[in-house]
Amino acid sequence: MLLAFLPGEASPQAASERAILTQIISGTEVEIRWSRPSLRGREVIFGRQIPWGEVWTPGANVATTIRFSKDVVLSGEPVAAGRYSVWLRVLESEPWRLALHRDTTLFHSAHPPIEDAAVSFVVERERADDLQESLAWDLDGIRIDGADLVMHWGHDRVAVPLEVDPGIVLATPRAEALPLVGDWTYDDTPSLPSPEQLERFAGQDANPTARYLEVLASEPRPRPIRIDFDDETGLVRFVDRLTEAAEAAFYSAEGEEPVVVYGQALLPRGSGFFAVAGTFGGEVSAVNPRFSPMVEFEFDDDGRAVAFTIRGPDDRVHGTGVRAGG
Repeated sequence: MLLAFLPGEASPQAASERAILTQIISGTEVEIRWSRPSLRGREVIFGRQIPWGEVWTPGANVATTIRFSKDVVLSGEPVAAGRYSVWLRVLESEPWRLALHRDTTLFHSAHPPIEDAAVSFVVERERADDLQESLAWDLDGIRIDGADLVMHWGHDRVAVPLEVDPGIVLATPRAEALPLVGDWTYDDTPSLPSPEQLERFAGQDANPTARYLEVLASEPRPRPIRIDFDDETGLVRFVDRLTEAAEAAFYSAEGEEPVVVYGQALLPRGSGFFAVAGTFGGEVSAVNPRFSPMVEFEFDDDGRAVAFTIRGPDDRVHGTGVRAGG
């Protein structure tokens, strides 16, 4: 009987256990701390346990908090770096409102007025098909310049677009991009795999690298590519059909129809200079300004790009291009 009163190593369990989510996006650290209430057989939460119109912390016990190591933008609203308590005004037939308060010591029953928040904005309540038993926070759809901040409990889901500073300019002004647009003849012979590499992977159809190299080396050089400009995103796109096909073969299982999700974009680094970045689904997904290949364009007297050279960080030439048709 005495053992029941002796201190042990195990911590006591709480009805709503504490959770911490930390994610770094392009050098910006986002940290969320919350207690995780569970449904425990309840089918309806909002409008019952949490009355309509209440300013509720999406969690339990002490208020849920979120911390940004650098300035960010949430749902179009600038938010200064720091830690905030998080609150939602829940409404039955109107959009909800998310608020960030400077006071991070509040208890869950404080229900601070939305008007006192450091920042607040409208969010859409979605009805998800999947049931989330314990309240979850997540950062989903992570990309180089942000992600979606998601709260999900039961069938209710709120997703807030989060923007961070990617540390590199992604968009090119239209006037600077248009002289690059057009069809090009591209020679990437210096960066092709060696005959020894090709021989080593020959016949290994189940090996993703073998499939990639086989497709990449399947056409003679030089070959056609295109440079396009996306007015909506401001991205200069390096459209290389063969590299896209090689990447698709790498990411597809043997016998599957390849799905092209990979691409390349050119990010402005100076007058006539661009860093090569990878894209997935049309969005910039990976770039390291220190190690990315650089593209240097040459221009004619009319300011039209007529040639380019791609070099690696060691200044080694990866490829060259000339405008098709001169």
